[in-house]
Amino acid sequence: MEITVEKIPEVAEHAANVTVNGLPEGVEIMMGLMGASLVLFILFVLPIWLFLHYRAKARREAPAPIIGPDVAELARIAERLERRLEAVETLMDADRPGWRR
Repeated sequence: MEITVEKIPEVAEHAANVTVNGLPEGVEIMMGLMGASLVLFILFVLPIWLFLHYRAKARREAPAPIIGPDVAELARIAERLERRLEAVETLMDADRPGWRR
């Protein structure tokens, strides 16, 4: 193939695969894929991402749940109540010996 000065623009256009829009075909394909990817990201990934982000943020900022006394404290309270009950029973036995019938 012989290249003359008049054919240089035609050869250059053919070599670069320039389309009607003035962009190479590979660039048009990549732009189309990027546009489709962006649309899919905005429609599907972004809403889920935002939902999970704000749910985690709300859980971090929520007040700590109120937890009652632990087992050791409950055992201590039970022992105190048992001693008080024994003291009341002793007083009742002294005051009225037959009260347990």
